[in-house]
Amino acid sequence: MWFSQNNLSMADYFTQIKKIWNDNNSMIVIPHCNCGLTCPTFITATKMINDQQLMQFLVGLIDDYKVIRGSILMMKPLTRID
Repeated sequence: MWFSQNNLSMADYFTQIKKIWNDNNSMIVIPHCNCGLTCPTFITATKMINDQQLMQFLVGLIDDYKVIRGSILMMKPLTRID
């Protein structure tokens, strides 16, 4: 899936991509054991999904935001998009 900001406002772009992520996330089952939300596998899988969504969002931004995009990508750890 490829989705980009094009002529959308930042708020509209985020709203549209968030809808796509929500639809996608509703079909994903993240494996975890009985320890629930503290499960290392669950935490790792969730972080991987969050990082992927951040990258999708940043790559889809128009070039006006390339300096900000670069600054966000330099953050350790990466920020969360939601």
